[in-house]
Amino acid sequence: MKLWTIRVIIVLLLLIQVPVLPALASAFPDVQGTGYERAYTSLAAENIITQGRPYETLNRAEALKIAVMANSQMAQSAQQYSTHGIQEQLFNDVGTNDWFTPYVHAAFAKGVVTGYGDGTFRPGRLLSTEEAVTILLRSAGERGSGGAAMGSPYIQNADSQWYTMYINAAIRRNLIENRGRMLLGAAISRGQFIEMAYRLHVINRSGDARYAETADSSAAPVIVSAAPAAQRPAVSIHAPQPQTLATPLQQRPQYASERYFAVTVPSVGITDLPVSRPVDPFSKEGILAPLKHGVGHLFSYPGNGGKVMIYGHSSAYPWDVSSYTKIFRTINNLRAGDRIYVTYDGTFYVYEVTFGEAILASDTSRFQDNGQGEELILYTCWPPDSITQRYLVHAIPVQTIALQ
Repeated sequence: MKLWTIRVIIVLLLLIQVPVLPALASAFPDVQGTGYERAYTSLAAENIITQGRPYETLNRAEALKIAVMANSQMAQSAQQYSTHGIQEQLFNDVGTNDWFTPYVHAAFAKGVVTGYGDGTFRPGRLLSTEEAVTILLRSAGERGSGGAAMGSPYIQNADSQWYTMYINAAIRRNLIENRGRMLLGAAISRGQFIEMAYRLHVINRSGDARYAETADSSAAPVIVSAAPAAQRPAVSIHAPQPQTLATPLQQRPQYASERYFAVTVPSVGITDLPVSRPVDPFSKEGILAPLKHGVGHLFSYPGNGGKVMIYGHSSAYPWDVSSYTKIFRTINNLRAGDRIYVTYDGTFYVYEVTFGEAILASDTSRFQDNGQGEELILYTCWPPDSITQRYLVHAIPVQTIALQ
């Protein structure tokens, strides 16, 4: 299990304050010794990033947060949105209380993002090479139009496209690392994106027109570009392959939600419950924040294999006056064969309960990725009005339906 995963579990299970580690490369052991160590170290020191995983992909919401946090004006604007709240909904799939909403609003106000023609932002969509470059360059004030494409051995480009001038600018400013060729339409890795963000941050601070290479930037090339989107598998190769259906709108499943991320558990009266991921999963306050508006989410996402945890309250506390203080109080009534319905990023997932169990609060063994495929875990303190144990409901995916 990765160190960051263990830290999240410790906070969640024990509900104690975990001190934030110094913003050094040692906070990201999976980055040490890679060509990305310098970029991670620098951006972590300024609280722009909080986790490693350099060779994993990232989605549009995660990337936008990094771009916003690297720009002092937008970061201040996002903080104001977070403090004062948001009433208007810019996009159909960005709620007023989602963890990424302040960053979307701050970026939208600066023209960094405009969304899609259908009124969506698609925050959970994997970030492509061209989107990554465009988000970063727009956040730095780059504007213009397409034209002739500059060539580079390190990144693809094309003439007269919406992204052409942004990739041209990235090439001119030496933002593209020398570790293989980044492909248009491919999912960019976290390390590639953070390296570009770091280089752009450096030249923005210095006023230089181009990032200057240094001695420690010549690590051996490592090709990490993903396959084009059309060739990428939808789920982990270790995950079970539930039945997948394309569903016309008039046949929309009964429990499908209009939300970006939601869960319905009919057997215990839970309907269209908002699910959000904590912005800060390394502190008690961060873990508890999503529970004011619904339930929280940690670890893997639906459809990506591994452990998908959705956690919520089973007990009310005097200081918590939200509508969700006892939302998971009766999940122990779920039985094998009951269904759990999850809507996530335009896809409807059906899970079937396998069993439930009460475990010690300190037991982290259930979250080990055993390579047996995807598993959804509903998680809460147990018994009600106590924190001595935790109750877990285990479920496996049995059907996946595309809603778009």
